[in-house]
Amino acid sequence: MEMTAGQPLEPRQRLTIFSNFATMFMVGVAISLLGPSLPGLAERTGLPLPRAGIFFTLFSGGSVLATLVVARLMDRPVRHAFLIGGAFVMGGAQWLVASSGTFAPAATAMALTGLAMSTTGTAPNAIIADLYRERAGQALNALHLCLSVGAFAGPLLVGVAIRFGSDYTVAYRVAGSLMFLVGLLWAFSRPPMPRRSEGVQPRTPLSAPLILPMLVLLCVAMLYTGAEQAFGGWIFTYARDAVVMDAPKASLATSSFWLAIMLGRLIAIRVLPRLGDVGLLIAGALVGALGIGGVLVSSRVPPLLWGGVGLVGLGFGPIFPTVLAVGTQRFPAYAGMISSLTVASGSVGAMVLPWASGALIPRLGLVGSMAGSFVPLALMLGCLWVIGRLDQRSPA
Repeated sequence: MEMTAGQPLEPRQRLTIFSNFATMFMVGVAISLLGPSLPGLAERTGLPLPRAGIFFTLFSGGSVLATLVVARLMDRPVRHAFLIGGAFVMGGAQWLVASSGTFAPAATAMALTGLAMSTTGTAPNAIIADLYRERAGQALNALHLCLSVGAFAGPLLVGVAIRFGSDYTVAYRVAGSLMFLVGLLWAFSRPPMPRRSEGVQPRTPLSAPLILPMLVLLCVAMLYTGAEQAFGGWIFTYARDAVVMDAPKASLATSSFWLAIMLGRLIAIRVLPRLGDVGLLIAGALVGALGIGGVLVSSRVPPLLWGGVGLVGLGFGPIFPTVLAVGTQRFPAYAGMISSLTVASGSVGAMVLPWASGALIPRLGLVGSMAGSFVPLALMLGCLWVIGRLDQRSPA
């Protein structure tokens, strides 16, 4: 079942597409809830705030371990069953976060949420790539645009709960309930068969000249996702303590970051054909670095926080879906496996860099910790330079 321009949609195609976008919306909510919830979660579980970065590690660690296990299954029909199960596991884990008053159950819940991400965060990418194929780049940017909408909504949920006298637990309960509904959507949908199951063979063998650019791209995914999660996870605390904002405004700063990511992905749908994949990735990293500079200056000039956060989001927005599109287009018969490995690589970065940012706070302060975001961006630009050189050497 492949989508072509102007083709009328069958009912099962509509439900499948809607289920993919609903899933990624809720994945975005899940990703963004932890940052503004972190101070309250740390207080409730008795952890000092700098050490609470361990929750990012547990969340991403569960994701990367499970993703590596199920990577090959994402190119098989069983991925549908994994999607249903993953949605219900994530919903239950979010309810567990809301009810946890000590570290052990909260840590377990975060690891389970990450485990569920191994299917809910990867299978929709493979399904959309199978549906749209040659237009996968634009379709995946649209899919991750929906993830950004969810990530924008997550911090707002926490901010609204705090403003009305409650706390982060309300947001987790709402998110968990909605994730159960997503599981029901998948139970009634009929996604397309994976391309590999249709007998499509790889257009080219997985030789070293082709694998090497993919390995470098996986490094880009790792560095980018780590930088994104570190920035998105700690910007609430930075805005509250370094820029001296109240909690609802700090939550709004977090939502603004995800809103800017959403806008960046929307813009990327239009500009991708003009800049090309690598050009868009380089531009995104440079704009993100400029925005981080603005955020750092905002500790002395607070109004600059909003412009800096916006630039970081605009630059970051297109990076991850573009990396996904490059991988799935190079190896279309392995779209599920490539999607899974890209998400797993990103999870490795998200497991390390947010924790490292928290660990740097006692030594360098919030401003110094935030300045550390320049390091993964510089390394990312180095990887993109390598990819450009490899592309120049490869035969046309």
